[in-house]
Amino acid sequence: MRLIIFAFGYVVLVSSLLAQTEQAFTLKQAQEYALKNNYERISAEKDVLIAKKKVMETTGIGLPKVDFEANFQNFLDLPVSLVPASAFDPNAPKDKFAELKFGTDYNTTAKITATQLLFDGSYIVGLQASRTYKSFAEKSLEKTEIMVREEVAQAYYLSLVADENLTILKKIAESTTKLLEETTRIYQEGFVEEQSVDQLQLTVNNINNSLSEAERQKAIALNFLKFQMGLELSSSIVLSDKIEMLLTEVSAEDAFAKEFKVESNIEHQIIKVNEDLMKLNLRKERFAFAPSLAAFFNHQQQNMSNKFEVFSGGTWYPSTLWGLSLKLPIISGGMRLAKMGQAKLDYEKAVNTTKQVEQSITLKVQQAKSNYTSAYSIYNNQKDGLRIAEKINNNSVKKYTEGLISSMELTQSQTQYLETEAKYIKSLLDLFNSTSELKKALGTKE
Repeated sequence: MRLIIFAFGYVVLVSSLLAQTEQAFTLKQAQEYALKNNYERISAEKDVLIAKKKVMETTGIGLPKVDFEANFQNFLDLPVSLVPASAFDPNAPKDKFAELKFGTDYNTTAKITATQLLFDGSYIVGLQASRTYKSFAEKSLEKTEIMVREEVAQAYYLSLVADENLTILKKIAESTTKLLEETTRIYQEGFVEEQSVDQLQLTVNNINNSLSEAERQKAIALNFLKFQMGLELSSSIVLSDKIEMLLTEVSAEDAFAKEFKVESNIEHQIIKVNEDLMKLNLRKERFAFAPSLAAFFNHQQQNMSNKFEVFSGGTWYPSTLWGLSLKLPIISGGMRLAKMGQAKLDYEKAVNTTKQVEQSITLKVQQAKSNYTSAYSIYNNQKDGLRIAEKINNNSVKKYTEGLISSMELTQSQTQYLETEAKYIKSLLDLFNSTSELKKALGTKE
């Protein structure tokens, strides 16, 4: 029985480990995962919840409040009051005082108080401001989600490009190593010079160094992607999307497919909310000159005795009242005027900042579109250049094996191929990055 349990546990453990190594993500899946697990996104979501609680807190200021209070007092020594003795005895000397004790040994009071704010302009504005602040937090969350999506996309692109770079280098390394082996065999038979072998060996060493660096870059890129997604760095992931698949979604026309409206940009929406907050703050300072009105109700029962009779009866004396409280500010030494002046300037400053941000966003979008178009054009040129460089290199290898060119000429051809490959990889990464930067500049979820 124990053997069966052990075997079952082993199978479950192995299955879970295999499941961990088989985590595959498309770009969209990686983005959706990040929207639930990215650290910055989680913090932004908490800010929205805090803002909602703030609205509830502010709303509570204008709702009815009921308080209960109970007091118990036991005088071990009643306070003594001195009064002129002549008040009780006309014949008493003027400097003589009678000692009197007022009160009872035990005093118990229980009261309930209810209050209701009837009118307060500052409260009304404060409630509007708390709701606007919640909108600010929601917009900030939306901006964070847009940033998370694009940061994950850039990390995903970087990982794919690093893998593409590794694949091409492996292909070059394999063919060059094979050529080195053939040249070494021919050298041993005495048909080529040792310099040819040395030249190819040097090329292979350089390619292997590039391979090692490419492998490190791929590992770093994957870890960066996992960090952006909110995954544990120790987990293993597989990227389901391929470069060719993602490139089909990228075209020069996409950058201009839709008419850009600055109002749809999330940064513009956030700055407009900030402008609204400054406007509400100005209204609040203006309401500081207005009166506030509140109603109250109070009922209390008081037990007074020289015996402890709180729970055994005794006499309770009620007292009940209600009323209105009106507060009207009159003179504040100019403080309210100064605060209102500051609030007005803050609002005017916010309006000016909104205009500045509008122009800045428009400029960023124009620049991002220009960079995108340029990157797309360069990528197409480098892609064609890589095809030509590969063709030249293959012809050079063929000529070298036929003894038509020297090893030096072959090395120059391979060096040109490697340099072109590096430029192609850079253009590919630049194209993907410019795509993400354009989406960031547009500032929309789409």
